[in-house]
Amino acid sequence: MTATTEEKTLAPPNRDSTVTLREINKENWRAITDLKISEIQTDYVSTNLKSLCESHYSEDAWVRGIYADETPVGFLMLSLWEPDEWYCIWRFMIDEKFQGLGFGRQAVLLAIAHVKETFPKAKLMRLYSAGPDGMKGSTGDYSPYKFYTGLGFKNEGEYDELGKVDMTLDI
Repeated sequence: MTATTEEKTLAPPNRDSTVTLREINKENWRAITDLKISEIQTDYVSTNLKSLCESHYSEDAWVRGIYADETPVGFLMLSLWEPDEWYCIWRFMIDEKFQGLGFGRQAVLLAIAHVKETFPKAKLMRLYSAGPDGMKGSTGDYSPYKFYTGLGFKNEGEYDELGKVDMTLDI
């Protein structure tokens, strides 16, 4: 007896996988909320369940699951609104099993492309609370700061009470 397409096990995603941003709905929300970051990263990222709850009550939240081929690997929430020329990465995470494979970089680039296409007057992408190396409670190795500077984001020099900094990217 041969396995049907549905019964076949998907190959795990790898560096060559195609990354897409997909709407979160009743079919995939549990898979997205089951994604995890490493324990040391919990100071940097809210849970996906909390983020989905917040997005439900925010008119400007745009949420997507990050997929590598057919596997959910992360979560992205943007804050999008019409009146301004800047937009914001509100929440972003890649599951600990899939970090270091380039999925995060591809997802952020897809998010920027979405903003540019949807809001042609967009000039700036912001993100809040990126923890710089050496931030309180951080080893530096797990801080998202290097990831974002590698994408071209710049430190705006405004630190919050935890030592996290706002960053911007000209788009």
